[in-house]
Amino acid sequence: MIDRVKAAVLAVIRTLRPSGSLSSQTVKSAVWSVGINVGARGLQLIMMIVLARLLTPRDIGLMGLALVTYSALSRFSRLGISRALVQRPEANVDEYLDTTWMMQIARSVLIAAILFFSAPFAAGFFDEPAVEPILQAIALSPLITGFFNPSIVYFEKSLELHKKFVFDMSGAITKFVIAVVLAFILESVWAFVYGYLAADVAKLIASYALDDRRPGLSFDREQAWELFGYGKWVTATSAISFLLVSGDDWLIGWLMSTAVLGYYQMGYRLGKTPPLELSRSLSTVMFPMFSKLQTDSEALANAVNKTIRILSFVSFPAAAGIVLTAPSFVRAFLGPQWLPIIPVMQIVAVYGAFSALTSTFNEVWNATGHPDYNTKINFARLVVTGAVIYPATTAYGIVGTVSAIAGIYVLLIVPVKTHLAVKSIGGTHRRFIIELAYPVFASVAMGAALYFLRPALSGLPAIAEFACLVVAGVVVYVSAVAVVESLSTWKIRSDLEAVLGAVRS
Repeated sequence: MIDRVKAAVLAVIRTLRPSGSLSSQTVKSAVWSVGINVGARGLQLIMMIVLARLLTPRDIGLMGLALVTYSALSRFSRLGISRALVQRPEANVDEYLDTTWMMQIARSVLIAAILFFSAPFAAGFFDEPAVEPILQAIALSPLITGFFNPSIVYFEKSLELHKKFVFDMSGAITKFVIAVVLAFILESVWAFVYGYLAADVAKLIASYALDDRRPGLSFDREQAWELFGYGKWVTATSAISFLLVSGDDWLIGWLMSTAVLGYYQMGYRLGKTPPLELSRSLSTVMFPMFSKLQTDSEALANAVNKTIRILSFVSFPAAAGIVLTAPSFVRAFLGPQWLPIIPVMQIVAVYGAFSALTSTFNEVWNATGHPDYNTKINFARLVVTGAVIYPATTAYGIVGTVSAIAGIYVLLIVPVKTHLAVKSIGGTHRRFIIELAYPVFASVAMGAALYFLRPALSGLPAIAEFACLVVAGVVVYVSAVAVVESLSTWKIRSDLEAVLGAVRS
């Protein structure tokens, strides 16, 4: 029995090992990337549900304060080296690995030192003394990750996503096991801290086990400057993105209680996870693929259009489903103490769908040598959001916070990004709108069905209500897609068939 299972697993790995044409490599790599994110986020979701049952919103908020502080230092010091190496046209970048490793280590030591010694000041800023020892423990994380084998860049550059799957899942599984087991024993936020650090150790070991290349202690100033020339825009974009992604956490942690931050972060994670993780999965393989197609404008345009079709096909119904099932999900899996997160989940779901869709545009610009577009757009978004978020938060609490973020992105940033992206690939606005109209119609049909079905299920236990809504949503959406496709020129079925064909090839 064990031999048969082993043989089946090896057969799947051989089938999905990225090989063949660029299209086949990309599709197979996308399968691994989706597997990474579904597996890792699935484990994280289960872990968060367990921790939400065993810990309090304040405990979740404490870990959130520590991680947002670490994230601030990490984002503002991100060098963009990995992106620069992936974007380079040559297949072999071994000569840059030593310099990359030295820069990586120096940055990690600096971040660790700042994080450790600034912990008392961060605790004072948030008026939360309990966050100080957590921050000092988390300071070990950059020391560990800084020594990762730099050759893991090949996992993306060469579309070796089967290796990246093992690399990322080693951390996800370790974090899940350690955090969940310790949560039952300690019943404190430290279960989360130990799980987080254990995951870093597991990935450090995996980074050397999965690749035979070994970095050396040498540094080339010219190489460093060359890499930074591209990476500086990634650094700037990363810093601005931090303020956009985590500035709201800082604001809530400062204005409100740690427990309120726990509510906000839990709702944000659960609401954005499905559409966001799909976009992250595809972005992992789209960037290197777009980079290879950067000199072929027609092939690049076709690749972008297919990516948008698949993203919208999945992201829009996921958002509609979260909006309609959030109340029953929270009651069934988290318990009544977490009911305040429902509106946050619902608003973030809509925002996440559009964010997932437009993430494709970011990768197009990165691949074609225009990472500055992302920086400039995000800077404009930061200015507008900064002007709105404080009054919205003081007036309406965390619902006001998330409404400001989502509203500005959907109403302002999405049209701007769409216009620039359409110009970049030589397309038309009309074609783009038509492509989105199909999944929007099918998603609205699904949402309407769930809206009218939900009152009839209100007498059922929460978990049964949630299960019925999910099953009904899938059936209605698939039926609506079939009807729309039969009456239009939508090519989603041929795209999905092409994906399956590429996997088999």
